[in-house]
Amino acid sequence: MDMQKIHESVFNKMALFSTVSKNTIQKLKEEVRVCHFSKGEYVIRDREVTELVYIVLSGKVSVYKLSENGEKRIIFILDQGHILNDDLVQNLPSAVNCECFEECCMLAYEKAMFIKLMQTDFELTKAVLGQYSSKLRRTYRQLKNAPTNIAMEKKIAAKLYRLCHDYGIPTSDGYVIDIPLSVVYLSQLVGAQRETVSRALKKLIDAGLVRYEHKKIYISDLKALGDYHKTK
Repeated sequence: MDMQKIHESVFNKMALFSTVSKNTIQKLKEEVRVCHFSKGEYVIRDREVTELVYIVLSGKVSVYKLSENGEKRIIFILDQGHILNDDLVQNLPSAVNCECFEECCMLAYEKAMFIKLMQTDFELTKAVLGQYSSKLRRTYRQLKNAPTNIAMEKKIAAKLYRLCHDYGIPTSDGYVIDIPLSVVYLSQLVGAQRETVSRALKKLIDAGLVRYEHKKIYISDLKALGDYHKTK
């Protein structure tokens, strides 16, 4: 996709740009680079310094850290309209890996240009700050569910509850999380061993809270799942 083919409506559909001025939209159209990435390809690597701002146009990206043992801990799954960079102004190396969960397309901008747009359009600045604030609050929630005294099935219930809110699609008998979730990937989301997650997921299945078929999670009663992870 080349820059002339990106219509103004593409920008207007993104929450990040929904309130910015027409002049800002025009500048975003003029300065954009469109980058395509395959599944498993890295957009940004941990400790890498990049001069580009990456915004997801399509697809989903896993944002993760490696533990001291080399195990993945997925922090976020980011989709359309989300900025991947964890720093825009300090020129620090990235603190995370950003790996494509599926085939992805990115909007890329020179950092200096993007920051200049933020200086001239406060609506863009507010939208960017809003994204970083949302990430921070989600990190707080993850820390809340991190203590080892919380049962693993409750941690998984909390994670599935959140994923359903973000990626759930209504079905005839509830919801399906529209992401292929292998047990390995789920273990990386909650930071636990595969075997532990497999046993905990079975408890949720036996309790009738979820179904697991072909790497898809089905939830018949979202409220019940939410109540379950809140119980002591």
